[in-house]
Amino acid sequence: MRIMGLWPRVKAWFAAPDPGPRVVHFSTLQYPVDQLGFLKILRGQRIDRKAALGVPAVLRTRNQLCSIGSLPLELVDASNRVQDHPLFAQIDPNVPNIVTLAMTIEDLLFDAVAWWRVIEVTDGGYPAKAQRYAPSTVTLEPPSDYQRGYLPSDLPTEGVVYMEGRPVPFGQVIRFDSPNPGLLDVGERAIRRAIALDEAADLYAVNRRMRGFFTPADPTVDPADDTDIEDMLTDFASAREKRLDGYVPAALKYNPIQDPTPAELQVIQQQQRVDLQIANAGGLDPEDLGVSTTSRTYQNAVDRRKDRVNDVLSPYMKAITDRLSMPDVTRPGYRARFQLDDYLKADPKTRAEVQQAYADMGVTDPAEIRESEGLPPRAIAPPLRAAVPPSQVSAIPGGAR
Repeated sequence: MRIMGLWPRVKAWFAAPDPGPRVVHFSTLQYPVDQLGFLKILRGQRIDRKAALGVPAVLRTRNQLCSIGSLPLELVDASNRVQDHPLFAQIDPNVPNIVTLAMTIEDLLFDAVAWWRVIEVTDGGYPAKAQRYAPSTVTLEPPSDYQRGYLPSDLPTEGVVYMEGRPVPFGQVIRFDSPNPGLLDVGERAIRRAIALDEAADLYAVNRRMRGFFTPADPTVDPADDTDIEDMLTDFASAREKRLDGYVPAALKYNPIQDPTPAELQVIQQQQRVDLQIANAGGLDPEDLGVSTTSRTYQNAVDRRKDRVNDVLSPYMKAITDRLSMPDVTRPGYRARFQLDDYLKADPKTRAEVQQAYADMGVTDPAEIRESEGLPPRAIAPPLRAAVPPSQVSAIPGGAR
């Protein structure tokens, strides 16, 4: 009898344990705010431009620097006289210059390199038209399916640059290099952190925080099945929309959750810190991104624009103008430059005072002043007809009529 009684015990030992009453739990892991989203973001690939431009601070940095594209690009000789150049008048025949230049600066900002392909030349062999190519479509390595050359070196017989998989002779390529490292490389950590903080902010903005959960008052039993629990929760939520307080039946226990709020997690402060880091990486004044760092001395608009040109815009402007001034693009003795007169123009009263001083010194004349102000030449008025003196009226035959 003992042996027969032991076998059921052995079967009970190896059998699946009785799960007991079914209890449904809803829970979320609590991570520090600087880790929210990092589990997915930090394991991803290199951040692309679309994801980076989704960060407002990065987009603002890009737009600030790409405003250079609105400045006229011109060619001048050794005497600073503006000369005609078909490439500067219209770079891409199908795209406005402001778009081509803005995208070129965006390439320099994010990837530290930009590419143009010459599609038309002048009679002298200088570039007349060009198209901008995204850095992701340009490589120095031939594609895997490219047919190799017939030389012993097995190298292609033409071209060292491949644009969209096609070989292009290097003489038909204009390459721009930035003096600054690419933002997607040196600013990658700050951009990833900004994306994570945006996700954390969306988490609290879109999803309402769970304030608590129900459990059976007696942990050994489940008061209802899943359908009844869903109905109970629906009724409880409906009652909470009508009243501030609700009633919890005796069979249930309500467990409040002391979940940290966005303010306690310092999401806003950390977002401001990331914006400051992105501003520093992009070379902008933090106040250009809406981050107040310290009080500044009084500075008028013209002085601030000069500082922006000298400290922020000039590296990218020089990267373009120095390359376009090289002898394979322009003739020796000529150079490219951005016209800054309109950008640095002072207020009308100050301009009038300066122009008056120049006119008094004989440096300029009214015609040049009108031209610098964008006004048309003054029309020459016809000479006035001389009036007849009253004493001569009687001498006119028939008298005055």
